[in-house]
Amino acid sequence: MSGKLVLVVLAVGSLLLGGCAPLVFTAGAGTGYVATQDKPRNKIEAFFDDLARSIRQTTRKITGAPPSRRKSTAKPTSTLQLAIQKATLSPAKVRTGDQITLTLRYSIAGAPKKGIQVREKSSLSKDGKTLSLLKDESSQRENGVWENTLSFAVPQSAKPGSYTVTMRISAQGLNRNVRKTFTVQ
Repeated sequence: MSGKLVLVVLAVGSLLLGGCAPLVFTAGAGTGYVATQDKPRNKIEAFFDDLARSIRQTTRKITGAPPSRRKSTAKPTSTLQLAIQKATLSPAKVRTGDQITLTLRYSIAGAPKKGIQVREKSSLSKDGKTLSLLKDESSQRENGVWENTLSFAVPQSAKPGSYTVTMRISAQGLNRNVRKTFTVQ
């Protein structure tokens, strides 16, 4: 079959199969990339390609309002509050190909009923230099506790050493950061 005919067949098939189209085109695009290369990719490109293909993330609302620490008779405040409740990275020692999972749990209080725009950003660095942006996403969030889980595979081209993931949330001028490290052996 000629290349053009294959694309037409894939396009028609994607219309018939609905949600399967991205999988078909993604697989085909990767195959075409590898097949048209005269020489192997350099190590930096391989690192970023491998990392980008492995990133998976989900965000979910855990509760409708942040937990109160103690009962107060004071008048409730309408000032926006943004707090990181928990941040984890596991495992802390890995080899290339291993899966790393990051969890960031944060609370929002004092937001208007319609919610606020919250930006979640995570980046990977080594020796103080940013290697890759793992996530940069803005979403409308209501008051409550939110949990974001992000996972990625350590690229085969990763060099041994210590790496840092910086997780950041921001909303209406408030910024909260947390850093977690892992070691590639």
